[in-house]
Order: sequence, then structure tokens, then C-alpha cells
Amino acid sequence: MGVFKRKNKEGIEGETWYVDYRDPNGKRIIKAIGPKKDAEAYLGKVKAAIREGRFFDVKKENKTSFKELLDAYVEKVKDQRFYQTSVSYFIPVLKKHFEGKLLSEIDYKGLEDFRDERKKTPTQHGTERSERTVNIEMSILRRMFRKGVKWGMVEKNPFENADDLFYKETNRRERALTEDEVRRLIDACPKYLKSIVIAAVYTGLRKSDILNLKWRDIDLKKGLIRLEEAKTGKTRNIVLNSDMITLLQSLPVKCQYVFPNKHGKPFKDIKRSFEASLKKAGIEQSDDRRRKIVFHTLRHTCVSLLTERGADTTAVKNYVAHASEEMTKQYTHLSEEYARRTAEILNGLCGVIPVHGNNLETLAKNEEMAKNPSLASA
Repeated sequence: MGVFKRKNKEGIEGETWYVDYRDPNGKRIIKAIGPKKDAEAYLGKVKAAIREGRFFDVKKENKTSFKELLDAYVEKVKDQRFYQTSVSYFIPVLKKHFEGKLLSEIDYKGLEDFRDERKKTPTQHGTERSERTVNIEMSILRRMFRKGVKWGMVEKNPFENADDLFYKETNRRERALTEDEVRRLIDACPKYLKSIVIAAVYTGLRKSDILNLKWRDIDLKKGLIRLEEAKTGKTRNIVLNSDMITLLQSLPVKCQYVFPNKHGKPFKDIKRSFEASLKKAGIEQSDDRRRKIVFHTLRHTCVSLLTERGADTTAVKNYVAHASEEMTKQYTHLSEEYARRTAEILNGLCGVIPVHGNNLETLAKNEEMAKNPSLASA
């Protein structure tokens, strides 16, 4: 292996530097690079790739299509919860735009064009597409290319040194409900939605996590939810306050899901009933998207009311943030008690907790499902 300059018939060296090496199969490769420092850098990468067992065949890159990478990525993540609840929505978008392209054809400009096109494309409801939604699509695409590099399907991730491809979001929601609005909303909700809203206010969980919550995720004796978050795929523990435990103990166990629809499946969406409940409660909506009340507003409400009721910033962050299972294992008994005291701060906020059934029966069925996974998948 080495770098060199070629000489012409007169013995005079040219300006271009070449690399000379053999691939893992023993094939000799001579490639024109340019300046000496670039040739040395290229050869260094080749040596490292061969040493680490990730040598990349340039011919393979030129022939690998985006569809091949997309199919490989979907096959890898299709059984993961974050794919089923969010990523699957964006895959058709990526497929439609990049279908027919080779990975080697997708560069910075191609990604920039995709971003700009998506921002200009209205949503299915005819509204302006948010910067956050476009950033999610770009993040999935970046994750795919990272996997592609690791799988040897592409040599370089076009997202490298391209943070400016992502919008600096200016549309984060600022609205949170007041205590009075929370109570009015709960009073206005139909029976099935009432429990879901209470769970959102008390735990700060995202809508997808609540709608897909299973009994096997809940330990009523310890007052904990052990949850794999749909957005991040990470597992964390959520400490429950007394009101939330009372609510869960009273819910009838009809299937594996805690808040199922009449068919025993998770609700696909509750947007219409949520908006109808807001209207019935007399809670005004805003034309400003950042202040419009959506279900995710309840997560902000949890944070806001914890702070208003005296919880310190660190306590709030630990309560609703995305602590991993490893972090949870490191908690001392004192830390756990600290988290529980934080949870209890909101106790009583939602008024009288609706009782749906026999709490002893629910507790027994909950324990049975936890011990027997086959029941939890019924």
C-alpha cells in the first residue's frame, strides 16, 4: 500500500497523486486522488476499513438503490414499537420521493431539495406543514443512512456535517391548561376519554404511549409504569400518584390494553372527541398554531402545573423526561421517594377520580397478566 505520482515517457512526474492498495480479496486497486494530503487521507481510510472489517466496494455503492436501503431498514425496525406508532407513517413519503435513485446519487443538495419540497407540501388536511414534521422526516432519513454505512450499503452518510439541513423550530407549542381548565375539560369528556385525559395530566405521557399502554407495563403494588416509549424506544419508569393508582385499580381488565376501544384494541385517534370536549368545556382555541390546544398540550400542562405547585426544575425534568432503564436502576431509595413526592404534588387536581369497577378484581387480573405473558397478548 502506498501513494505515488506517475511519470510520463520523459520521466517527469505529474501533479496527481495516486493510491495503490489491495482489497480484502487480494485485488490490486490503483486510484487517482489529487493532492498528496488527500491521497494519504484516502489511503488511511482504506486501511482502517480493511482493518475493522468494513471495507467498502465502490462498485457496490454505485449500484445500491435507495429502495434496497429502505427495505433493509424497515425489515430491521418493523417490530419495534416506535416504528409502528410513528416511523411507518413517514416511510411512504421517503419511498415516493427517492424511489428509483441510487444511494450514490443522493447528496446534500438532494436532501435540501427534499426538505424544501416537503415544507411547501400542505398536510392531508390542507394546512401548512410544520418545521417539526419535516425535521422528523429528515431525522428518519438520517437514521437510515447511518444504518446504511454500518451495513456497508453506502460509504458516506450525506448528512455528515449537515446540521443546517434541519430547521431551527419556531413552532413549539407554548400553551398549557390552567387548573380550572383541566377540571372543566375532564367534566366535559365522555367516560372513556375522561380516564385517558386524567392519565395524561398526571403522568405527562405522550398520546401514543397512553393509548398503547398495556397492563403488563403496570405494577400497581409498587405504583409504577414501566414503559418503552414510542418516540425514543427507550424504557423508563413513571411513578404514579395516589389518584392515578386509584383510577387504574378501578378500571376493568377486558384485554391487554389499559384504555381499549370497544373492540379491545387501542384507539387509532381521539382527536375529534378531544376537540369536542374542549368546545363543550368552553375552552377557547387559538388561531396561532403554537397556542392551539391539542392532546400534547396535556404533557405541557403536567410540567407547568408541577412547577406552579412548587416542584423544582430538576424534579420536574426527572418526572416527565426520558430517563433510561440504566438511570432508573441507579436511583437510590431516597431518589425514588423524591420522585414519588413530586408525583403527589398534582394529587387532587383532577377532582373526584371516576371509579369504573372493582379495584381488587383489577389488581388480581393485573398481577395475573404480569406473571403470565400469554394472557397479555390475548
